[in-house]
Amino acid sequence: MRTPGPLSYRAVAAAVATLCCAASPTGAQVAPDGWNSDAALRLIDRAIEARRHAWVDSSLQRFRADAQGHLYYLGDFQGNRHIIRADQIALDVRWQAPDRTMQTIVGRRHEVRLPTNIEYHVDHLFLVLDNFGDRIRLGDGYEVENVLHPAAAGARHFYEYRLADSLEIRIRGRTARVFAVEVRPRVATDPAAVGSVFVDRETGAIARMRLTFTRAAYRDPQLVRIVLDLRSALWEGRHWLPIEQDVEITRSLPWFDFPLETLIRTQLRVLDYHFDEEPAFRLSPGQYVYAYHEDDLARFDAWESPLTQPAEGADRDLERVVSHARRLLRRQGLFGGRRLQLALPNASAGIRARRAEGLFVGAGAAYRVDDLTGLSFWGGYPTGEARPQASLGLRRSLGRLELELDGWLRANRDAGPVAAAGAFQTLALLAEGEDYQDPYFASGGRIGIARETGSARWRIGVSVESHEAADLVVRTAPFGDRPLRPVRLIDEGELAALDVGLEVDLGRGLGALWGLDLAGEAATGSLGSFGYSRARVAVGGARQSLGGAWTWATQLEFGFSGGALPAQRLFLLGGRGSLPGHPFRGWGGDRMGLWRAEVSHAAASPWVRLRALGAVGWADLGAVGEDAARRFGAIGSSGLRASAGLGLGLFYDLLRVDLVRGFGGDSTRQGDWTVLLSLDPRLWGIL
Repeated sequence: MRTPGPLSYRAVAAAVATLCCAASPTGAQVAPDGWNSDAALRLIDRAIEARRHAWVDSSLQRFRADAQGHLYYLGDFQGNRHIIRADQIALDVRWQAPDRTMQTIVGRRHEVRLPTNIEYHVDHLFLVLDNFGDRIRLGDGYEVENVLHPAAAGARHFYEYRLADSLEIRIRGRTARVFAVEVRPRVATDPAAVGSVFVDRETGAIARMRLTFTRAAYRDPQLVRIVLDLRSALWEGRHWLPIEQDVEITRSLPWFDFPLETLIRTQLRVLDYHFDEEPAFRLSPGQYVYAYHEDDLARFDAWESPLTQPAEGADRDLERVVSHARRLLRRQGLFGGRRLQLALPNASAGIRARRAEGLFVGAGAAYRVDDLTGLSFWGGYPTGEARPQASLGLRRSLGRLELELDGWLRANRDAGPVAAAGAFQTLALLAEGEDYQDPYFASGGRIGIARETGSARWRIGVSVESHEAADLVVRTAPFGDRPLRPVRLIDEGELAALDVGLEVDLGRGLGALWGLDLAGEAATGSLGSFGYSRARVAVGGARQSLGGAWTWATQLEFGFSGGALPAQRLFLLGGRGSLPGHPFRGWGGDRMGLWRAEVSHAAASPWVRLRALGAVGWADLGAVGEDAARRFGAIGSSGLRASAGLGLGLFYDLLRVDLVRGFGGDSTRQGDWTVLLSLDPRLWGIL
């Protein structure tokens, strides 16, 4: 018989719950800072006692549950997360009193989007049924081992507790009152859990756990953090049983700070419980896990959701767990990894070749003062230009705000948008004599703040810097005597600027994920007669079908400006990075529009994808940018210019070869056929 559906903790909170901030039972005696009050300790004692009994209610003798979920292996490239591998699993879960459990994987499918040999620990694939035992163990003990549970016997002598919020849940004639109890170790350097447990006042059952761990708890030196959100629901008005589970495990290199991390994200949900079924067989004592044969797993077809569909809001929910734990520990020892590391902002900051620098070699270091504050330093020397470059940065978390303080000496800037990955620019200079840059050097500093709120992230900052023109120090191609493209002139001088930005996740539409990106700046100084203003707005979307057979992406971008633009702040179009098949940055203006789109299909996954791409754009000149364009050597596009082509994506679409034709224009700047060799744009930021 199918039982009535559960009352999800999250649904209750949104629909029928009454939230009472800082509530405590009548007559509670709260300490000055709230920690270890009598009320909090009584509630934890009730939870410790309840955990000695199976599911609190002795009338619960057995159940069977159907669960499904996703397991994602993600790459975080400079803050942008991309799926490397996605797995979907279906579980048959059986439990019999007092402690007999069997979980069986009955269905599984997966998709690999980037090359990986990842192998998951067994407990990454299964449901946590008992909020862990008295000792928390993750990753088969290789990630976390022997961490005392906040509601285990003896936990009161190891942890501190504080009452936070309370929640009243009314269902089928019963009112359950659940209290959020904050927990932290008495000694921050001990291996311990940090966060909140939600306890039913009447039964002592744990309805939810939102936890992370101290640095000392991590056994693997690559671990940065582990975050748990285990949610239960009230079934039949009596039983608190698991309903949803989110676990995120973040890793990075322990000795090297680089903008690349990997994450394992497990999201499981129980679809239904069955309480009245007679057991087909009696389970043996203990916990057992099994999986059907691979062929049988592939035949499962009762999937409740697509293969690659992460739970909405999961990133924000888990980030709140970490932010809460930071406040509880007062900046102490939450993240794994070393405090002092070698560091590079990207691979090209270590070694590169540019026609305005020659061979460049650099190195850096990063130091984490505490969980809220980090320092970074980078410096390097270009052998051709023979003048050092350096940067210094500080990041400080101020509650929900992020403070950004940066300084730089002779930073290599590009007057146009990024046209290719940094490593590819070096290879192109060696092979073709072209680095796809219009460089200049900037020295100065910036102070700013940023905040992420829901689906949006905004930033605002003030900077002061000096701009200096670059010279051509590599005059002929390294292989051959072909002269290189001259370095374009910019406007030199000092600049004070206010910059703002907003990134918004617009959600799903037409099966795609959409986003909005706004950026603006207002500046004054010796670069213009009285200064300038400049704004850019872009909206884009991307869709990937089940199995990655069909993908498409599109972006529409506009730029506007006012005042008197310096040459290096023109909107530049043409060639690689905007309109391939036309001269590289052949047009410039004080306003522009650009639409780009591409679609691809897996012909022989993952080795070959068929690609089609196109773009349409224009750049127009008015009084704002006429003088600057003349100095820079750019003209307006004289209407719309377009490009279209076909190509191949090779080896997980990492390497792309496209044949593109430019269209439109007069006889002097007519488009032409171009063979375009490029790398996956997801990798540009780290290369």
